[in-house]
This record gives sequence, structure tokens and C-alpha cells, in this order.
Amino acid sequence: MKRVLSAIWIFFTFLAAIGLLLSYLSVYVNPSALWFFGLLGIAYPAILLANWFFLVYWIFRWKWEVLIPLIAITIGISHFANFFQLPFGKEGCDDEETLKILSYNVHFFQLLSWSEEPPMDKKIFKFISAEQPDIFCLQEFYTATGKLSEKDFRSQFKDYNAHINYIVKRKQSAYGLVTMSKYPIIRSGEVKFDNSANACIYTDIVYNSDTVRVYNIHFQSLRLKERNLRFLSDQEFRKGSQKIDEIKDISFRYRDALIKRAQQVNKVKNHIENCKYPVIVCGDFNESPISYNYRAMRKKLDDAFVDAGRGVGHTFKGLIPSLRIDFILYSKTYKACSYTCPHKDYSDHYPITAKLVKK
Repeated sequence: MKRVLSAIWIFFTFLAAIGLLLSYLSVYVNPSALWFFGLLGIAYPAILLANWFFLVYWIFRWKWEVLIPLIAITIGISHFANFFQLPFGKEGCDDEETLKILSYNVHFFQLLSWSEEPPMDKKIFKFISAEQPDIFCLQEFYTATGKLSEKDFRSQFKDYNAHINYIVKRKQSAYGLVTMSKYPIIRSGEVKFDNSANACIYTDIVYNSDTVRVYNIHFQSLRLKERNLRFLSDQEFRKGSQKIDEIKDISFRYRDALIKRAQQVNKVKNHIENCKYPVIVCGDFNESPISYNYRAMRKKLDDAFVDAGRGVGHTFKGLIPSLRIDFILYSKTYKACSYTCPHKDYSDHYPITAKLVKK
């Protein structure tokens, strides 16, 4: 019996290690070719935790099998830094002049008619005002007759110049992206995504006599339906006869979103590469750092969390709360001396901020 139990432990140890090694490959495999690797990438935190569990188990057992999770974890140590940063050893901001950036997916301010949560527009405005960012980018910005107008929004931030871009505009409501700047805006535009309610906008801002281009991005969402969410969250619903159909539906939605994101990332990456100004990239990527799309976006850019963050990086408080899917990236002209992720429960995302200084 002991041999059987030992064999089971070894089998699952190997399985976890192989899963972790395959998740590392997700950064190199284009989802358009093999989308399944994207699932392993997003599951990285859970797979990593499983390997740490087996590592501790075999240490206490004092068995050679400890080498299996140890080697798997060590091989991907560079990826670990994208999720966790030591809470010390960071330079911090001195008295240097900094450019404070804030990015926030505001989740429609929870103003949608079917929202079960109370409206959060006033709390979000108050939070942003208290943070006093020089530039802030909002995703899933929403206005609706009788709830929140664009005029109301602008009146809250009179000291800012606005670039408001609606992706969907109806008679009674509108939805899109917003970039606000205390500095002059001299040019703005959109990188359009085909057949999508997601988008990317860019805003050229004059800062200290130089021009910097700010990209505000919301890459392809999963677009889960209410029944999908109910399936994922409701234990009773999981016992129903539709279980297999729901798993298939969610898997196909994830596959389609991964492939669409890869196409969108390619468009934005090409646009950035043709930009003559230094860039700051903000937004909801709907991707973890262990992904092909994040690696493509990160090319030639630095990540504020990696450079100045502390502790565990997670920006999404939904079904998988360990995910860091919101980012502030920037050209190597800048460096981050501060990064925060205030845990404000005003949306299904947390806001992120960074202070940048010129090198």
C-alpha cells in the first residue's frame, strides 16, 4: 500500500512539474497556432503553487523527488519576478520630477441596468482626485442618460485635457476609453480592432517640452455570458446536465479571445514600433505576464511592477484573483520609481499607479 501511495505522489509531482514547464512555453507559442498553451499560461500561479507544495512535501520526506519541483521552479525563476517582487531593495522616488500615471478598468462604473452592485462613479472620481495623477487612463468608460453624462465627467476633472473615444455609441448610452492629461494634448487617434468591442487609443502629450505618446488599451475580453459566470461560481449549477456543454462553451470563448488578442497585439505592437516618440502603454490586457501576448507587448518596453513593485502582483479580483492583467509599460527613456495597486473594491479590477522619471 505504501508503494502505491508513493507512486501516486510521484506521479502528481511529475504532472505538476510538466505543467509548469509547459506554462513557460506559452510565452513563445502564438495562440493562433496552439491556443491551449494560453490556458497553461493563465494557470501559472496555481501550477506554481502546486509545485511549491510538492517541494515542501518532499523536503519533509527527505527524498530525491524534491529535485523534480525544484528544477521546474528554478528553470522559470525569471517568470516568477513578473508575479512577485521583494518588498525591499527598491530605490523609490527622491525629489526628482515625476510623471504619475494611473490606469483603471472601471467596469462601466457599475451603472449597467442589470448590475447587482451599487453605482461606483462618485467613489471612483473621488479616488482619482485624491491620487492626483498627471495622466490617467480608463477602460470600460461608460455614460448613460440619467446616470452619468460626459459633461458630468468632464466637470469632475476640469484641470485635465480629455481624449474620450467611444467604441459603441447608442442613443441612451456610450462605452469606450478615456485618457486624461494635466499636460497639453496635441494629437490623438485610435488603433481599430476588427469585429470587436475592444480598442486602443493613443494620445500625444507635451511634457516638459518633449512629446510622449500614451497608449490606452483594452484587449479582447472573454465576453462570458451570465450562465457561464453562474457555472463558474455556483457549486449547485456545476452538478447539472449542462456541465460538459458549459466547459466547451467557455473553452471556445477563451480560444477565440486568445486568437483575437494575438491579432490585436500585433496591430498595436506595429503601431508602437512606428512611433517616433517615447511611449507609455496603459491598460487591461486580459493576459497574465506568462503569455505570448504580454511578451510581444513588452518587447523594448519596461514594466512598472517589475521595476518598482513590491509583493504579489494581482490586479483582477474576479474568479481568479491571483491574476495581474493590468499593466503600465514604457519606453526605456523612463524608469519607474514607484508602483502601487490600491485595493479599492469599486470595480472587478484594481487600479494601478506608477511614477516615472526620465533617465
